[in-house]
Amino acid sequence: MPHMLHPRKLLLPALVLLLAACGGGEQPKDTLQAPNADSLAQSERQSRTKKIFYSIPSPMETAALLKKAGASYNGKILNDVKNVDTYTAASKQALNLGVYGADLSYASVFNHTQESIFYTSCARRLADKLGVTSAFNDSVMGLMEQHQNDREKMLDIISETYWDMDRYLKVNDRENISALMIAGGWVEGLYIATQVARTNPSAELKQRIAEQKLSLTDLVSLLETYGEDETLKGVRADVKALAELYTEVQAGGGGVTATQENGVTVIGAEGEAATLTDSQLKAITEKAATIRNSYIN
Repeated sequence: MPHMLHPRKLLLPALVLLLAACGGGEQPKDTLQAPNADSLAQSERQSRTKKIFYSIPSPMETAALLKKAGASYNGKILNDVKNVDTYTAASKQALNLGVYGADLSYASVFNHTQESIFYTSCARRLADKLGVTSAFNDSVMGLMEQHQNDREKMLDIISETYWDMDRYLKVNDRENISALMIAGGWVEGLYIATQVARTNPSAELKQRIAEQKLSLTDLVSLLETYGEDETLKGVRADVKALAELYTEVQAGGGGVTATQENGVTVIGAEGEAATLTDSQLKAITEKAATIRNSYIN
């Protein structure tokens, strides 16, 4: 898909059209209502969610490293917008709301306005299906229109929108949907990072992939706070399978640090550098692709 910049006045009309283009009529949905959790579990989830959110192997981070290495944008690795209305169960909708959010961020980092429009429309459609109608309301869309050529501001808007959805779902006792959204975004971020590493090998990117052992630990812990919730059973097994592959990976020591690279916050480990062997990277790449493809298909 070619890189196209649209005038700001065309963004909202284009989104309206693309909301229809992304799929047909209203699809059946379940609600995945979660049982009320005790306050201790809710507090633990909030703590884990924040850690994951700020240490996720994000497309923003990946793109910053790619730009630094002179790599090009690769839209072919992202989820096809045509898939959006194939997701009729709330669990799939929630997972792919996270996936499309990661794809939206990746496209925005590279200033691919056309692709950003596509992924915004799909994220909005899934949010509507899940009942989070305020996520991409006119106010949010207006801000995105106003700042569409300001990469850093766009990323702030995207991040805040997803935080708002997370809060809404928690308040309305649908925390398991929030967990699926977070897991979907995390897996897509790891998938993008590993796919990029295949075609643009970089010692720095390889180190960042190794450091994701830190956030993966928190993701596993977050999902475990839901006990035997059937809606999360498969995803929990998926992330535990990834965690098993990370067992021998050296993630670095001394805590977590945040630095700025080309206007993007990059999360990494302090102290000793993280290490990842070629065989470990290959195994993680293959497993991430298998899991991610099961979510989008």
